[in-house]
Amino acid sequence: MTDIFNKILGVLLAFTLLAGGPLVINTMGKDLTMNRSVLNEMTNLINKVSDDARLSPIDLSDFYLGVSSYGITMDATVRRYVKTVNPDGSGGTYTSYVLTDDVSKWNEGDIIKVTVKAIDYTAAQRIQYRLLHLSPPKFDQTLAGMVRK
Repeated sequence: MTDIFNKILGVLLAFTLLAGGPLVINTMGKDLTMNRSVLNEMTNLINKVSDDARLSPIDLSDFYLGVSSYGITMDATVRRYVKTVNPDGSGGTYTSYVLTDDVSKWNEGDIIKVTVKAIDYTAAQRIQYRLLHLSPPKFDQTLAGMVRK
């Protein structure tokens, strides 16, 4: 009687490994390509702002379109931190950075911070979770750069 149970268990395990293995490999490869592409879009935006010291609405919408074109819903935010120099009370100064809403004009020394987070999983990641109960982490990256002008 135990021989039948072992055979059934062996068939189920073989099916899971044959069907699930390529699915995991395929999903991971596509996710890594998507991650690199989104990181490339983020780097390009930071380099553009660092070199030109301005960010037009067209550049921002191109960035949002580029990030959203890789098959997963993403939420991207661009923040500007303005460099401020304050007196410290003993005759010296200290530098701090203050978050501001205006991202159109940039000054030398300002910091651009770009954050991109995945809102949902891709279809392949959902299938992978339903078959194998493996849930990969969602994309969540932050990159920053300083304006050089």
